[in-house]
Amino acid sequence: MKNGFFSGMMVGAVTGLAADMLLRPKAKPKSTAGKAMQSITDVVDDTAQTVKRQMH
Repeated sequence: MKNGFFSGMMVGAVTGLAADMLLRPKAKPKSTAGKAMQSITDVVDDTAQTVKRQMH
């Protein structure tokens, strides 16, 4: 059950991020805080993809 819940959370997060990117493809952070947040988001996305690949 834990794997199903975790997988669902990851799929939901990835789907939400993809939808956000489609709605605002040109959005780029302009401030230092925005750039830092984007870097953190990129790391989380990469980690989620790695976990997803390992689970399959």
